[in-house]
Amino acid sequence: MKQLIDTLQTKQAIVSLIVFLTLGIAPLFIKNDFYLDGFILIFLWGAFASAWNILSGYAGMVSLCHNAFFGIGAYTSTLLFLHYGLTPWLGMFVGGLLAAFVGLALGVVCFRLRSHYFALATLAFGEVSHIVAMTWRSLTEGAEGLALPIQPSLYNFSFSGKLPYVYMGLFLFLALIAVSYAIEHSRLGYYLTAFRENEDAARALGVKTGRVRLLAMAISSFASAIIGTFYAQYFVYIDPSSVIKIQVSIQVALFAIVGGLGTVLGPAIGAIIFIPITILLRARLGTTLPGLHMVIYGTILILVLLYMPKGIYGTLKQRGFKVFEKPRKNLAPLRSEIEVSSRQ
Repeated sequence: MKQLIDTLQTKQAIVSLIVFLTLGIAPLFIKNDFYLDGFILIFLWGAFASAWNILSGYAGMVSLCHNAFFGIGAYTSTLLFLHYGLTPWLGMFVGGLLAAFVGLALGVVCFRLRSHYFALATLAFGEVSHIVAMTWRSLTEGAEGLALPIQPSLYNFSFSGKLPYVYMGLFLFLALIAVSYAIEHSRLGYYLTAFRENEDAARALGVKTGRVRLLAMAISSFASAIIGTFYAQYFVYIDPSSVIKIQVSIQVALFAIVGGLGTVLGPAIGAIIFIPITILLRARLGTTLPGLHMVIYGTILILVLLYMPKGIYGTLKQRGFKVFEKPRKNLAPLRSEIEVSSRQ
């Protein structure tokens, strides 16, 4: 039986490797910019959904303010480039650090709230961020937005073709999957899961739940801001309605929920499913039936919640299909260590 399981896991790993190699090689043979744009959007939103999943999936703290972190990244790098000539390669890290600081401050205030109360608080913060960006015209230009000069060069993080953006997006996509994998199989992941499943029991064992949630918030907000910079550099134009609207947070939450909350590949699977649907419907029916993609989103969400409550990848894991998974460590030594540290 063990040999059969090992064989199946090997086959699954081979299939996964083929999929990732295809994602990496296929763009080289695609000459149509429309399809390359599809790859870029899948990678961008898949990476963003994975960043959101670090806090909301593993810790169970559903955040609806990641549009604010996304916008902080986009606006920080853009403003630093336009006013001070700082390359976006550095500006993205400044934006990431600023978003992490804002996330930590928000966490200190809002982590006292639980369940839907926390979600409502973050929803309010996300909406306030959008209003501030709209009204602070001296900084953000309000609804007029900010346009980046189209001057292709490596320093400007601007390219004449779409292929460099494809591979930059692929790098972010794979990096966030790798970060999710590392967290899931680290002590941080165990602590976050313990908090999500039973906060009182986790605290009784000595888990510093406040500290680990703040760390998850910092990582999640930092990564979201980095992806916001990538968005700004690809579209070369940002305004509050494109980067800080509340629908941005709802969209990434939808991707992660449908794909599988608290899993490594769930958010990526959600993006791979939804982004092509959105592109196809907008291209074919965008003028005759605008908003149809939202109807499709809602229908898929309802069906998944009814028949796959753990999401697509979460359900597949339950049925034995596991990619990038390894047996959980024996937690008895870790539990003893936690108990000892809590008594000191």
